[in-house]
Amino acid sequence: MTILSQNCTDIAAIKAYRTLEEQIGVTASALAQADVRKISRSIRFAGLHKQKSKALRQLGQLVSQEYSGDISRILQKPTNEARDELQSWPKVGPKTADVLLSVYGKPTISVDTHVERVSKRLGLTPPKANYEKIRSDLMQLFRLEDYGTVPLLFMAHGRKYCKAIRPLCPTCPVEQLCPYAART
Repeated sequence: MTILSQNCTDIAAIKAYRTLEEQIGVTASALAQADVRKISRSIRFAGLHKQKSKALRQLGQLVSQEYSGDISRILQKPTNEARDELQSWPKVGPKTADVLLSVYGKPTISVDTHVERVSKRLGLTPPKANYEKIRSDLMQLFRLEDYGTVPLLFMAHGRKYCKAIRPLCPTCPVEQLCPYAART
């Protein structure tokens, strides 16, 4: 799902996932054995389907061959070690690794476009901060037990109030605390 959601709306990613699940299956072995063109056709709703289909097949093969279809041994490692191992895989970057680790309860914060925008506008991280700086700053600000919730709250806030174009600052519940709203 994290691969499908890259550069794509949630609605399109969910539709692509469901179609992939129905037509091929979403296990490592099913993806490893599937024809790339068939994967591509089933995920076409997600955009960049040709690149994503190759990545999904390649990851399916890797997980099937190297991990016997079970990544639980990675998830048992310390977070940073597991994160590094996941990022060594093709087409898996920091966000994909962090989302996966977070889903499995590992202490990390994933940074999507909403999290980045809200963090920068609230002054929680510098305006030119990259992924790792934003993640690090947020992890220093919030309690470990809140790491999984922070991205979800920031995403919801970014979608409802702190929009990329024409943010709704006058109705924002944190307007009084926001340096960005003070400038607009």
